[in-house]
Amino acid sequence: MIERLPFTAKHCGHFGAIASVAAFREGGPWLDDVIAVLDSNRELLGELLAERLPEVGYEPPRAGFLAWLDFRELGLGDDPAAAILERGGLALNSGPTFGPQGAGFARLNIGTSPALVEEAVERIARTVGR
Repeated sequence: MIERLPFTAKHCGHFGAIASVAAFREGGPWLDDVIAVLDSNRELLGELLAERLPEVGYEPPRAGFLAWLDFRELGLGDDPAAAILERGGLALNSGPTFGPQGAGFARLNIGTSPALVEEAVERIARTVGR
């Protein structure tokens, strides 16, 4: 059976091959649900930021579960993720890690529950005294 699988599947373990076949055959409904949750979380994040933190720039990603947030108007410095972690207890990906153009930005993972997206915005708001 391994000889009939694509090249990359020849190099995975037995359970990985079985899981891959199952995902391709039966994973459509699960994937549809995941995409719906991500779409909803992108919209929710935009609404929450507009309501609580309108200075934070946000352009919903077209795909994926990582949202770039522009904190430059809040005066949190080049690495707002550090301030948010220290004062708000929320870990974001540091923008400067992605190069000098990331100064003033941070990345938020929205591949989670809506309740955790709400909690993330609440912690960011607390960081800036709101």
